[in-house]
Amino acid sequence: MLVRLGIAVLVMFAMACSPDAERAAPPAATSDAERVVSDLMEAFNAHDADKMREFWHGDVVWFEVSGDQSSAVTTSASQLYTELVAYFEAYPTVSSSLKNISVNGNYLTAIERPIWEQDGERKSQASVVVYEIVDGKVKRFWYYPPQ
Repeated sequence: MLVRLGIAVLVMFAMACSPDAERAAPPAATSDAERVVSDLMEAFNAHDADKMREFWHGDVVWFEVSGDQSSAVTTSASQLYTELVAYFEAYPTVSSSLKNISVNGNYLTAIERPIWEQDGERKSQASVVVYEIVDGKVKRFWYYPPQ
């Protein structure tokens, strides 16, 4: 009986020290970057550009990436606010979700999928987005070409 117990303890110890033990660990707590982006997306889906401002730095920059180049679409919170107000007016049914979220330090990467109605037809696309979070707010974000 004691031998069986000793073997069981050794097996459990070996399993805990194996390379697979890390993969079987419980998921990490939600990061600050995930909370910021989740709250930002909630405000986006409510079409609340005023609330969205709470999650941006005053000098937030929105980049569009295409091939080997990127260009700044907006370079301040006020420009981004103006763009979003116009966007929500042009697309009153838009909502968006994030999938495949990955966090590495101050960066959160995801696939963003907006859905909207246009001319009576449901539309959708997906883009890779990268958010840089500094001091609990979005400092920069990059959108890659939609697929």
